[in-house]
Amino acid sequence: MLTRGPSCRFSPPGVRLFYDPRGHHAGAINELCWGLEEQGVPCQTITYDGGGDAAALGALAARSSPLRVGIGLSASGEIALTHAQLPADAPLATGHVTDSDDHLRTLGANAGQLVKVLPLSERN
Repeated sequence: MLTRGPSCRFSPPGVRLFYDPRGHHAGAINELCWGLEEQGVPCQTITYDGGGDAAALGALAARSSPLRVGIGLSASGEIALTHAQLPADAPLATGHVTDSDDHLRTLGANAGQLVKVLPLSERN
């Protein structure tokens, strides 16, 4: 089941970040969203309590986003960045909540760069 905050109803199109709320990964979510913000692309965080791995959540997020880009964050802390045109089991980039804040922010920035059709940044 998806749960959106009331602010999502009137927000501009953005990259959707589907996350499993059982993970309690607020710090990682913030870093990912800040990376998107650095690219000027809105981040829409949506809880998804239907389970699934990061790649599956990312694919769902991408397919539901008007920008066709999504990030999935599983309860176990795995992160997947993908585009709606990619196979569901083949994300463009992956990470984990235990990665450094710089890595997480770069992953978020790469989502924004994907939307803007810019080359992706290297992870440090």
